[in-house]
Parts: sequence; C-alpha cells; structure tokens
Amino acid sequence: MLVLYDTTNYDDHPIGGQLTSVRNFLRFLAEDEPEAAQSALLVGVTKDLGAVGVESTVEISGVAYRFLPVAYADTDLAHVQESLRMRFAKGLLKYVPKIGLNKGDVNFIHTPEAFGPVKVLGRGRCVVMSHGSFLNMKDNLRFYQRSWLADAFQRYLAWVIKRADRLLVLDEGTKADYERLNDDVHVVLNSIDHREEIERDFDPKAVRLLFVGRLSAVKNIGPIIEAAEAMPEVESLAIVGDGEEREHLKALAGRKASFKGSLETEGVRAQMRDADILVMNSFHEGVPMTILEAMGMGMPIISTDVGGISAVAPFGSVAERTDGTVESIKKAVRIVADCYAERSAAAYAYSADFNFRTVNRKIYGYLEAHH
Repeated sequence: MLVLYDTTNYDDHPIGGQLTSVRNFLRFLAEDEPEAAQSALLVGVTKDLGAVGVESTVEISGVAYRFLPVAYADTDLAHVQESLRMRFAKGLLKYVPKIGLNKGDVNFIHTPEAFGPVKVLGRGRCVVMSHGSFLNMKDNLRFYQRSWLADAFQRYLAWVIKRADRLLVLDEGTKADYERLNDDVHVVLNSIDHREEIERDFDPKAVRLLFVGRLSAVKNIGPIIEAAEAMPEVESLAIVGDGEEREHLKALAGRKASFKGSLETEGVRAQMRDADILVMNSFHEGVPMTILEAMGMGMPIISTDVGGISAVAPFGSVAERTDGTVESIKKAVRIVADCYAERSAAAYAYSADFNFRTVNRKIYGYLEAHH
C-alpha cells in the first residue's frame, strides 16, 4: 500500500504549489498506475470538524482515492490562530496506529511533521518529499518563531533528514546539504499538467504584472507593490492569494495593485492569460510551482535567486534576477520588457521539461523501489 501524507484535503486547501505537485502525482497514478491508485490511502486534513478520523473518498482523475483526514484545517488563511503543522502531527499520533501499516508499505511524506508519528508508530518505508529546504526552516515559521519550539523543530528536521529511508528534493543545492546527513537523496522536479501557448499583445508602456502565492512575510511582496505603483510603464499588478500579510499589503497598494484572493486552478490560469510577467520576490523557496505554471503559459519570470529557481527558470533567458529591493524589481521589469517576445518564447519552450507524466514516472520509480 502507498500512503501519502500532506496538510491538505486534496481538493482546495491550502491552495499552493505543493498541492499542485501532489495532485499531479495522483493524476499520474490514476492514469498510468491504476492498481496503485485504487489501493492508495491519502492522509490529510478536513474543513469539516465532524469528519476528522472518518475515512471517505476524494475523486481525482476518475479514481475515488481513499482519504483519511486526521486534523481540522482553518479556511481563513489571513486569520489562522494555530499551527496546522502542530495540529496535523497531533492527529497523526492518534490515527497512525489505526491505519494498519505493514512492513511492505510505503509512506510518501510531503510535510515533515508527519515523519515522526509515522516513523515511530507506523511500519513500512518512509520516503520524504522535501518541497523546500528543511535547513534553517525555523526562520520562516509563522508560529513559535520566538519560542524554544522553533529551535526544537529545527533539530527535529535534521532528525527527519537523517532517518528518512529516502529523500526526494527539488534542487542540487538542497541535495548537497542533505547528503551530509543521508546518502539516499535524489533530485526530482515539480511538474505541470497544462501548457498553453498564448499570443499576448504586449505593450511595453502598459505592462501587466502578476504575483501568485501566499501573502506571507517570506514572500516579500511589499517591494513588488511599491515598484509597480512607482513605474509609469506598469499598468497593473494582480495579486492572487491570501494570508496573514493581506491587510498590511493592502495599505501599501495604490490604484495599480488589485487583490484577487485565493483562486482555484482555472482562476489562476485566467489571471496568467491576462498578465504579462510573473514577479516573485521570496526570501526562501524550493521550486515554486507558480513559476513552472507561468512558464507553461509563456510568461517571463522576475524573481530572487533562491532555492532551485535558477535551475528551472534560467536567469538571462527565461527569468530576470532581483535582489528583493524595489529598484532591482524596476530594473528587471524594464529588461524583460525590452526583449519580451524572446523571453516569452523561451519560457514556453523550457516548460516542456516539466511534463507531469515524465516527472512523476521518475518519482514513482523511487517509491516503487521500496515496495
């Protein structure tokens, strides 16, 4: 049996790149490995407090996947009062012994707080998918940053790296870091299941910018807003997502920035069709799914050089680098605008490398080796 753990209901919470990656993997299973899909179990969260601990099904690509929610998830991302990671870990302590794991099962862990309860209370092999580096992760926690719990969590993450039976990571830098603690580390890619070549009527005097992601401090969205509002050649900045920084960011916005809220997949794609350039400005990332999705729709990228971004969106051809400041974002927008057609074509062409079927066949191979 394959058991997949993530802090999501595998439907619409939380919206983000990690969920897209998981759903692409589940689509691959449904279409290419139906027997594995039909026997798999998805462990996650629910927005219905009464559904915690009750096995049901969730349909993905025509397969009714078994689904066990072990924790309740808040839906108002701007006013979350408690760490979902902590709530999920507590739920696993209660429900992992009831799953009935066997020695030959594979636990595919997409969120690190699941590892401890599964490793200690469960059975089978533990393959951990690291969507971003676990090292120095304490600096980007939304909860407990000034508490001893942050340091304890960082030590726990080092233990996860050491004790995992196999680690899958998104970039060579993270692989090199993890290999100091574990010799079974492999680089895989995030994937996209949609590519769309769009003919944009680009106007360098009316540039349309887009940000997609959680509205959190680590995303460093403020300078994007300030740059957009100050540039006469920028017509608009659409901000897709929600989070604890929403009200602060709205206070920075003028007439150009508009907040679209959290959108499902088709809504995000509609925003990408109506924009010219994706702008990301994070302090910390793995390989943002948003960047791959934007490239698949022919959007050049402006981003900080963090995580594995440079490996999937090469700077100077597909992407333009920013150091996070307002002035560097302004400069990057002007550089991309000057060679927009070339950058757009390069982004679309490069996105072919991230086809969900090719990427997830490789991931499944790393899991299958542990059956």
